[in-house]
Amino acid sequence: MTKEEVLQLIRQGESFRLEAKKAEKEVPASVWESYSAFCNTDGGVILLGVSEDKKNKELYVSGVEDSGKIIQSFWNQINNKQKVSDNLLFNRQVYALSIEDKDVVVIEVPRADRHYKPVFINDNLFAGTYRRNADGDYHCQREEVKAMLRDQADITLDSTIIENVDWQELDKDTIYRFRMRFRNLKPEHVWNTLDDVEFLLKVGALKRSSDAPEVHPTLAGILMFGTEMLITNEYPNYFLDYREIEDGNRYTDRVFSASGDWSGNLFDFYFRIVDRLTSGLKVPFQLRNGLDRIDDTPARSALREVLANALIHADYHGRRGVVIEKHKDHVIISNPGALRITMDEALEGGISDPRNASVFKMFVLVDVGERIGSGLQNLRYVWGQMGLEVPVLRESFSPDRMRLDVLLENPVTNPVTNPVTNPVTNPVTNGSNVDRNRGYNLSEKQKIVLSYCAEARSSREILSYLGVTYQSKNLKQYVSDLVEFGFLMPTIPDNPSHPGQKYITKVSLHEVSGIS
Repeated sequence: MTKEEVLQLIRQGESFRLEAKKAEKEVPASVWESYSAFCNTDGGVILLGVSEDKKNKELYVSGVEDSGKIIQSFWNQINNKQKVSDNLLFNRQVYALSIEDKDVVVIEVPRADRHYKPVFINDNLFAGTYRRNADGDYHCQREEVKAMLRDQADITLDSTIIENVDWQELDKDTIYRFRMRFRNLKPEHVWNTLDDVEFLLKVGALKRSSDAPEVHPTLAGILMFGTEMLITNEYPNYFLDYREIEDGNRYTDRVFSASGDWSGNLFDFYFRIVDRLTSGLKVPFQLRNGLDRIDDTPARSALREVLANALIHADYHGRRGVVIEKHKDHVIISNPGALRITMDEALEGGISDPRNASVFKMFVLVDVGERIGSGLQNLRYVWGQMGLEVPVLRESFSPDRMRLDVLLENPVTNPVTNPVTNPVTNPVTNGSNVDRNRGYNLSEKQKIVLSYCAEARSSREILSYLGVTYQSKNLKQYVSDLVEFGFLMPTIPDNPSHPGQKYITKVSLHEVSGIS
């Protein structure tokens, strides 16, 4: 960080991503709580030598006496396993800056990879694990720590065999429906000739015991093909809930797993609600081969993908369950469990790290969730093409939850047309005029990108031309943001993560030079 960037942080005050410590002569003990909290949440910056004015609550530079001594003490302590479970920092992330003729020590703390979480202090897993919220650092509850421990595994827990459950306790009707869909999609597949046991072994719903010939369901098999009672025996907090809401709180339709009039499993839930969820989205009149009407759209496809995302990534040990609320003008999709990757990686797409990999495999076998890893990116792109506000993904903790807000119509109604065959007016550019209400100002490098992309270029070509590294933050700034705000257009819009994807400027070079 530069001196100007640090000063900007100080002017903004302490926040979700900033912790300030006076630390005049030594590293304060509380710095380790903040280090743990930032690692286990979404990263942040710790400033040593910055104090808070008790009267106006504003931050000011107070300085440290000996920055070199403090930095050395910091490294000595962070490399002590009795003090901190893991040191995730490089030398370049801890340094001193001279600000207002005083030394400030800057510590840039990254979000920890899930394999290292929880990062804890004082050699105490449950008493020494912290996270961050708007009020500062807080001590994690046991369920939060256990959730982080579950996410460490490379082999996802849904592949675990449950040997006290007989496979015949699974719902036979669900198995029949799954096999029928599989057969219709893949009529020549060799698995269609297998009996139910062998078929379910192939898809990962059953496993053979290690010391006996018997077969038993996996957790994924129970989630996909079990009954609600069978599932809640393994996941006491399991709950699925779809609600259509009018006039604030009045339900006009509801499907939930504990109703007792259907199986309550993931497969049946998806197909019970997917048409309800996507109904009401406008379908342009199109014909296939001049004869058959096409009733699907990129918008419907994208919404189906994010529903599958929620079911595949949910932590079914977590509280509150998977909840989908459909209102007249927006949809809210929320599920238990924190992100297993960074927020930037989730928004940019291309990285798949499903919490329930066996459930993912089973859904993909019946053509559900095939865009996992790029579904959110595709949704944001399609919504931008339709002139709708870009969907917003939020992560919260205690309890861990993800929430996706999808606007179905803008407050001021915009025409919605097919984004592939009849693109709408760009949400940022209308003819030659930039929509100043979006408040998007291009940097000089972004303008260079737009000039360079007068011919279609790949993301690697763009970053190489700029002379910057191929990292997620640079991809976001110089590619994803320009696509999101309508300045760049992908050459393969139906498949944003296609390996041959390139980008071309949507505005004229005259407009590029005139955009602020």
